[in-house]
Amino acid sequence: CLGEYDALSAVWCSCNPTHPTKVCPFCLQCFCSAPKDYKDKFFKSAPKELLDDFEMFSQSRGPLGEALVRAKAITADQLLQALKHQKATGRKLGESLVELGYIDQETLSYFLSHQKSVMQMSLKDLEVDPMLITSIGADYCYEKAILPVNRESLSQKEILTLAMAQPSDGETIDYVQNVSGCQVVPVQSKKEEILAYLMPFISTKSADSLESSAQKEITQHGLSVIRKALAKGASDLYIEPLENEISVQMRIDGILYKTSPMPKEIQSLLVHEMKLLLKLDPFLKDKPQESRVVMKSGEQKYDVIAHSLPTRYGENITLKIINRATFLKSYEQLGLKNDEILLLRSVLSANTGLVVISAPVLHGMTTTIYSLMNEMAQEGTRKIVSMEFQSVCPVPQVTQVSLGMKNNEQATSTALKALSTIQPEVCIFADSVDTTYLAKEIFKLSASFLVVAGLEARNSLEALDKFVEMGISPADIVSQTTLVLNQRLIRKICPDCRQEGSLSERSLYLMGLTPQEAKSINKVSQGEGCQNCSKLGYRGRVAIFELFTPTPEFKKMFVKNPKDKNLEKESIKGGLKTLRQKALEAVKEGITTLEEFQKGNF
Repeated sequence: CLGEYDALSAVWCSCNPTHPTKVCPFCLQCFCSAPKDYKDKFFKSAPKELLDDFEMFSQSRGPLGEALVRAKAITADQLLQALKHQKATGRKLGESLVELGYIDQETLSYFLSHQKSVMQMSLKDLEVDPMLITSIGADYCYEKAILPVNRESLSQKEILTLAMAQPSDGETIDYVQNVSGCQVVPVQSKKEEILAYLMPFISTKSADSLESSAQKEITQHGLSVIRKALAKGASDLYIEPLENEISVQMRIDGILYKTSPMPKEIQSLLVHEMKLLLKLDPFLKDKPQESRVVMKSGEQKYDVIAHSLPTRYGENITLKIINRATFLKSYEQLGLKNDEILLLRSVLSANTGLVVISAPVLHGMTTTIYSLMNEMAQEGTRKIVSMEFQSVCPVPQVTQVSLGMKNNEQATSTALKALSTIQPEVCIFADSVDTTYLAKEIFKLSASFLVVAGLEARNSLEALDKFVEMGISPADIVSQTTLVLNQRLIRKICPDCRQEGSLSERSLYLMGLTPQEAKSINKVSQGEGCQNCSKLGYRGRVAIFELFTPTPEFKKMFVKNPKDKNLEKESIKGGLKTLRQKALEAVKEGITTLEEFQKGNF
């Protein structure tokens, strides 16, 4: 699971009554299938109270409790309470279960009478009513290696004894209970005996279709991974074959989390089925591919951009997930302050010039560009065209033009020439400018109409320096650039578990703050971790911005020497509030933590 949880208050699962694990309330999954080293680590660091409970499960004698749990007559937690009651009172387990009201006397008598045969059952010379097999479905029984052995009435209940190769398969037990309307009592039998008994009841066609059933199961496995990513609000999903397993990772709030790996044995079929699902060519395995599909989870619609990439151990599948309902944001939702919104609206209302939107990779630059595009389009006063290598999201009232493949100058040139026929008033380059050719074209266009362009950079001055490296003259850069917006995403402290504290000035100084910065901080906050944030202490992210407009003095210095070390001082003198200052403000206001400030390397 992606989150830690309170193991003491979490319930025990009912997969294996003698060796259960805890059920995480965040994802409702137990960790019975987790690797041995994970289980060892969990129980090694578990509190004594939890270990005592676990020991009580493993030391319980006799199959009665296990049979009742496997039959879903009681839960593992109810068994634990009965074991404690038995220990305290000296009664028998069955008596404790009845006294606590978990089962009635008749149910107890039934299970006691079958106690010897509950755990193991031989199917040799056994006669089974064919109608029982038909009622569940012979094909399903064969696929799951189960056999309905006997059905009888008990008070108001119908009891079905079910021979199973895997009695711990709770999903199959649930299915049989729903189909038959009976309470299932699972017993252990050999798989080969079950399949041999069922063979006369299934056709050759049905037997051949078992491979297809396995295929469907693997498809569902891939779908469940995608659904989990959607449910957890992941922006990216990475499925990567390794030497001995298939790694599954999700990026949530900018942080990469590793989830339970998948077995290597299903790799070939899993990748094939996922490529079909994502509209990728399943037979093209030696070249990268890209596709786009729309998926739905609940009432939410998602645009999923899928990529496949050949690697040493097989094809990687990468999904970029875009929530249509939340992707386009208002200025306020982006995190811009009132004075920043006024400045941004002012420069975006100009007829010419270049507005640069910049950020490091994975820090929301694309979201900001599309949101600005949407805000300008809603005004409805100008013709807006966006030039995109890869369209991320449809924006109403914007002409979205494809630039073709990246690094294809001919296709890009053809698309740019078409601008003269559209005659826009605003041209937006939604992708990061990373070639000299495109940079030069953008500066040419900015003399004719307003241009908004993305650029990967850690701060505003670095963005200007990137254009110098691409061969644009310093004079053209400062004469055409009206604003550089640089942003960074920081994690927000969970509001439900935020705690305030204080640190000495010396401690703050050792954490990288200047003496002046340390003096300005009276308190710091952090998240203790709760159910609402999966025990992480953080929930969601917010952007902080620095907006830089070159002053006349800065322009002179930049033209003279774009590498001048005094440029930052001059920009601050001209009114620039740096990302470092903005991040410290967020720390003071209890929005984020000092750890996030340090991690940002502002």
